[in-house]
This record gives sequence, C-alpha cells and structure tokens, in this order.
Amino acid sequence: MNDTKIDGKRVYLRSIKKSDAKALSKLANDKSVSRFTHVPYPYNLKIAKTFIEKCSKNQEEMVFAIINKETKEYMGNVSFIRISKKDKRAEIGYWLGKKYRNKGYMTEAARILIEYGFRKLKLNRIEISCSTKNKASEKVIKDKIKAKFEGILRKRIVLGDKKFHDQEFFSIIKEEYPKIKKQWH
Repeated sequence: MNDTKIDGKRVYLRSIKKSDAKALSKLANDKSVSRFTHVPYPYNLKIAKTFIEKCSKNQEEMVFAIINKETKEYMGNVSFIRISKKDKRAEIGYWLGKKYRNKGYMTEAARILIEYGFRKLKLNRIEISCSTKNKASEKVIKDKIKAKFEGILRKRIVLGDKKFHDQEFFSIIKEEYPKIKKQWH
C-alpha cells in the first residue's frame, strides 16, 4: 500500500492504515452505512482489520480515509475501485459516518479524488454509480460533482438491505474535466 496524502480545504485523504481499524469499525457499524453500500452490517473490529489488510494488497483499488483537517477525525472512506490501468479508468465508491453527512465533506472528498485521478493517475474516465433510491448520493454526483448521467441498469445490484436495486451510472471524461471543475467553484 502506498502512503498517499491529498489535501483539501476542510478534509484530507490519506491511505487507510491499520491504526484506523477502531474508528472504521465504530463508524461502519451503522445500518445506514450498509443500506446503499457493500459495507456489511454488523461491522466489527475483526472485519475492519481484515478489510484494511486486503486494501494493502489490492492493486485494483485505492482506499482513502477521509480525515477532518481541524479535528483529525476519521469520517469515512472514498475509493477508486475497479481500476483498469489498461483502459485508464476507475470507479469511485464512498461512504460517510452518519454524523458527518449533509455538511459537504463527501463532495469535497470526491472532488479531491477526481482531481487526483486525472492529474496523478492520468485516468481517461472516472465512473460513479448509485442506487436510484440513494437520493443523497445522487445529489452529490449530479449536482455537486457535475458528472454526466449515462443511464440506469435495472435490478443490477444487491446492497445492504439485501434487495435488488436499479443502479444509475455517471462519468467524467478527461477532456470535459476542466470545464466541470470550473463549475465547482
């Protein structure tokens, strides 16, 4: 695992590490986290340690802890998943602990990761998806990140509620990124 740190205004992203296990297990052990993600519930310290260990070995994912710059609190994760070096493509996955939601932290974390993906990883395409029922995530993706809607795949994914969900797909392409980034400010 690399020791990457990416600064933002209110948060910074850094590689997830073993010492995050306790905070991770505490935040992720919440049914609302698992509802629209693949994060299992209940989520204990053993699961957190196993997850962090797997992150250190996985070449197709980059998992970052979202850290509050002021308080140094671990708030959740944002990740590049399904990284394809050949196709210069990656998908973003994320979640936040309940008390950190609706404060703009995820928007900032996702924007930082997108910038990193295009500038440092030289990606050509960044994909983001969510359940059609996850209106909070949809708002981040469409309204805050300004990703382009590509379509809905019906009954594509089983999430924490153990039900099939229709999944909305969005993307940002390298050429359109500078124009999209200007809309962020």
